[in-house]
Amino acid sequence: MKPPDGEHAPKWIAAGLLVAIVAGWEIAHHVAGDNLAGTSNVPGFKDIMDAAKNLSTEWRGGFGVGRTDEGAPESWRGAIYALIWHTGVTGLRMAAGYSLGVAVGVVLAALVSWSPFLRRLVYVPAHASRMLPILALIPLFGLWSGNSDTGAILFIAFTVFVQVFTFGINAIANVAPHYAQSALSLGAGRLRTYLQVILPAASPELGSGLSLSLALGWSAAISAEFNGQQSGLGHIAYLAQYFTRTGTLALLAVMVIALGAVSFLLARAFVGRATRWAE
Repeated sequence: MKPPDGEHAPKWIAAGLLVAIVAGWEIAHHVAGDNLAGTSNVPGFKDIMDAAKNLSTEWRGGFGVGRTDEGAPESWRGAIYALIWHTGVTGLRMAAGYSLGVAVGVVLAALVSWSPFLRRLVYVPAHASRMLPILALIPLFGLWSGNSDTGAILFIAFTVFVQVFTFGINAIANVAPHYAQSALSLGAGRLRTYLQVILPAASPELGSGLSLSLALGWSAAISAEFNGQQSGLGHIAYLAQYFTRTGTLALLAVMVIALGAVSFLLARAFVGRATRWAE
């Protein structure tokens, strides 16, 4: 039986919207013109492709491709190597900071939700941290840790922690009261009920929050690398901003969107399999 047309409508709408965005971007490129530095205010697709090949200037040599600052020509092979290398460096910093932020956020959310004393002690300061301008804190982390990986990882961890802590508090608070009531009526103690009933019941919602925070983690990693890191996608973005390379900035924006989307889909699939019992 042929499915109703309405079931395919969302796919056609999404495809049409994507085409409209692409066409609108290219039109904006021709309308916006160039800036004082001679580069496009809105880089077109040719500008982005040229910027992609120009990434070979960020390759430090090896695997049969020389450094451009030592006379080697720009090449797509060097650009691919450079992209893989710098993406890997940013990914490692992001993974370390994200893991630390998630661990602290989840544990603190569980402790605060359990203990009234800790709730009074930590709840207000932790929520107040949500109001801090995250990007404005980058110079502070730079002053505290310099341009070391430690400073970048701590900044990513703090950014992720603020969001994960809120997700954790809300996920635990949204657990239906009858779960705890049923466990208590069957003779389970308060601590056992909290550990074996409430926290597992909160895990599906918390898992969704952790998946969403991945995109924020990638953005924080790029921002953290503006602190003078000599490698990573943020380092390339800093140089592109300094030299007004709008094509490179657009390319990196697409890269971050793609990394965030892929990591979100993988995390959502993992969370879905890990919490199948809750379906």
